[in-house]
Amino acid sequence: MPSMDDPGVRALRQAGATWDDDAEAGAWLRDRLTELNASVSGAVPDGYEAYAVVPLSPQLVDGDEEYAPHAWLDALLDVLAPVTGDQPVHCGTWEGWGAFYDVGEDPGTAPGMGIMFAGDEDATPEEIERVTAEGRAHLARVRPQRPDAGPLALPDRRYYLWTGPLRSVGALNELLSDPPTLVWPEDRSWFLGVPIYTLEAALGGPKGLVDAVLADPRLGARRADRSTELDIDD
Repeated sequence: MPSMDDPGVRALRQAGATWDDDAEAGAWLRDRLTELNASVSGAVPDGYEAYAVVPLSPQLVDGDEEYAPHAWLDALLDVLAPVTGDQPVHCGTWEGWGAFYDVGEDPGTAPGMGIMFAGDEDATPEEIERVTAEGRAHLARVRPQRPDAGPLALPDRRYYLWTGPLRSVGALNELLSDPPTLVWPEDRSWFLGVPIYTLEAALGGPKGLVDAVLADPRLGARRADRSTELDIDD
């Protein structure tokens, strides 16, 4: 596992969560998420009583000056909290995020992210070197090390897993820019799928829970079934 000073470990720890040592918690999904597609069936396993689709709409703050990009997730977690209680929640994040760097690599120079100097064309080599060093130091502060654990392998994609309380679902939002793709509680009573290639999330669960999601005005959710297509980010 990455060191305790790693930004990813630190963010998870602050949320009461930790990276999983293996992918065993998600083994049940290998027979339930058998194809990658842009519909609810590609995002949420079968067997749930009802389904809903939630747009990943950022919330305006102070007019159009600022956005709260994950406000939809905070609102959805509010709805999920009463049915989830204190049980552990499992999250799976895509292994391909550019912010991840491999064990032994320098986070300031590792592939996936880089520094681009866009300053004055008359800048001296010393100025360019200074700005580049500052940029690399920033990357070292915000890039999480790739977990030293086998990811959950599903058709055409793989995920690193972590476990924690419900609110830890958003623990890595700032570091990876996106929430986890797979989220479910220990009892599997509901499941949230947030595919990296769409502008919508899919939720499966009991009818009462889905009705509550549909009724929350912050979410703008719509009722769905397993064939419902998600809005693709193209």
